[in-house]
Amino acid sequence: MLNKIAITIGGREIEPPSEVPTGGNISKIIQGGVTLLLLAAIFLALFYMIQAGIQWITSGGDKQRIEQARLRLTYSVVGLIIAFFSFFMINFIFGFFNIRIF
Repeated sequence: MLNKIAITIGGREIEPPSEVPTGGNISKIIQGGVTLLLLAAIFLALFYMIQAGIQWITSGGDKQRIEQARLRLTYSVVGLIIAFFSFFMINFIFGFFNIRIF
């Protein structure tokens, strides 16, 4: 686990100032928060996909309701893609600075 947060640039480790508290608890909090947000996004997207499918099935051929269901399905898939992209971006940024949280 992390005992301190350190940044490595050009192979040389840059130590934080002595006033900055060091410890592994901050990484656990960030990891838990990011994981919780990703899980919430997945469950919400799944819920909206199911809701859009039910709306599409029960539309009875009404063009406006079919369009609403299609848009809801599209938005839920786009939201899921954005959630995964943000998760990977967080991992990339922390990896760039050699901060290991996942």
